[in-house]
Amino acid sequence: MSHLPTGTLLQGGKYRIEGVLGQGGFGITYRAKQVMLDRTVAIKEFFMKDFNLREGTRVTTPPTGNGRQVEQYRLKFVKEARNLAGLEHPHIVSIIDIFEENGTVYYVMPHLSGGSLLDVVKRVGALDEGKALGYVSQVGAALSYMHKEKHLCHYDVKPANILLDGTGNAVLIDFGISKNYDSSGRETSTTPIGMSEGYAPIEQYQGQVQDFSPESDVYALGATLCYLLSAQRPPTAIDRISGAPLPLPPTITAATRQLVEQAMAIARQNRPQSVEVFLSTEPQKRPVVKTDDDVTVVAAPKSEPLRDRTFTVRGVSFKMVAVEGGTFTMGATTEQVSDAYDDEKPAHKVTLSSFSIGATEVTQELWKAVMGNNPSRFTGNLQRPVEQVSWNDCQVFINKLNALTGERFRLPTEAEWEYAARGGNRSKGYRYSGSNDIDSVAWYWRNSGNTWGFFEKTHPVATKIPNELGLYDMSGNVWEWCSDWYESSYYSSSPSTNPTGLSSGSRRVARGGSWNNYARNCRVSFRYFNSADFRYYYLGLRLAL
Repeated sequence: MSHLPTGTLLQGGKYRIEGVLGQGGFGITYRAKQVMLDRTVAIKEFFMKDFNLREGTRVTTPPTGNGRQVEQYRLKFVKEARNLAGLEHPHIVSIIDIFEENGTVYYVMPHLSGGSLLDVVKRVGALDEGKALGYVSQVGAALSYMHKEKHLCHYDVKPANILLDGTGNAVLIDFGISKNYDSSGRETSTTPIGMSEGYAPIEQYQGQVQDFSPESDVYALGATLCYLLSAQRPPTAIDRISGAPLPLPPTITAATRQLVEQAMAIARQNRPQSVEVFLSTEPQKRPVVKTDDDVTVVAAPKSEPLRDRTFTVRGVSFKMVAVEGGTFTMGATTEQVSDAYDDEKPAHKVTLSSFSIGATEVTQELWKAVMGNNPSRFTGNLQRPVEQVSWNDCQVFINKLNALTGERFRLPTEAEWEYAARGGNRSKGYRYSGSNDIDSVAWYWRNSGNTWGFFEKTHPVATKIPNELGLYDMSGNVWEWCSDWYESSYYSSSPSTNPTGLSSGSRRVARGGSWNNYARNCRVSFRYFNSADFRYYYLGLRLAL
């Protein structure tokens, strides 16, 4: 018998083995009971099935010359546990304990009762497009956190390594072949890279992941989505070079098909270069009405005219205002040009399609309902806008919101933001959003504290008058991140349609001014920028859809 028998006690009776959950090349995972707490856990034991033997409960390595290799992988097993212990994300499995016993190493995790996505698809068949995209968004949020915050690539994303917890949320597991990278993007470990057939990109077969490679995880995430939609494992990267097609069903939308195909491009330079880019191109799903304990969405059927929509997430309601598309002059127009900066020029014509935008900035109440925390400095009233959130933080929040609602919220483009702030096709040409009198529409340095600007603070949203579209606080209160990269000389005199900004950069745009800004910086054409990981207590967000 290669595995521990049922009833085996570990750590002096702290844990009791109840059965085997699975076995791979490097370990055996057991269902076990944490006896004193009377809770079910999962315990992973280091056991290389090609090299290790079991004598009773003890794991041994025969003297066949493989001892050094086994020890190398044992150290990597410990490193996997340490990597997991350093990750704090709702869609990444956590570590409860690690210990040595029986001549090997064990680590303990929560038991995820919903099974893997592989199990789910084998049981029910291909998943509904919206549900598949929801799971992929959750795993994508976990990968984005790993890449951005930890310089860690997973390299084994696949349906078997995505489990469902007791509430049906996706959780990424098995970091056995993950790799850490330093700040320059070079790997800090030299253990060999593995590959899972159908999910590994070509560079893993070639061993070319010495440099930080988020786009490799993008490929595997796209392949996972392909499997969820088709119930068929994708062909290997090698077979795809030879022309093997992806098994995508004809019933999915063209946008989702394109999403998978882009993520699974053979050449990694042709894929989205980050999970954020991949998720930002995820197609918007058709409006639905769904109700459960966490989410109520009141959505317009596709045949209805564009209209406002109200969403309730975990008891917190927020409104999205419909903005009819049109053409406007973006940048330093006549009412702005006297004190405009160079990056607001030249004024130019922009045409936009219809979209929806939040009636208010995202509140601390909504952020807390979705994220479970409140990062803001100015607390005490949850109707204040959330602040101290970076552009990257906003992406994590939006991904979680999308997973809860089945919708495709995002940050507005810079052009969408300015068009909405100006009042869309109802614009009266105001200097600030909704008025030429800043005190009537904005919280800024002069009215957010005492008259000299000390002790300023944010204020509850929607306490000033709205603009022509019914949007509040688009001038002042907090800066609002936009989706675009910033470039000081980006504006052109040439007309454009639905511009999305530069394809890359080092700083992101924010708009609208804040509680600690002069009136000049709260004008509708003023542009602010900072790095995507910058947090401060004047930076927040507004949703688009």
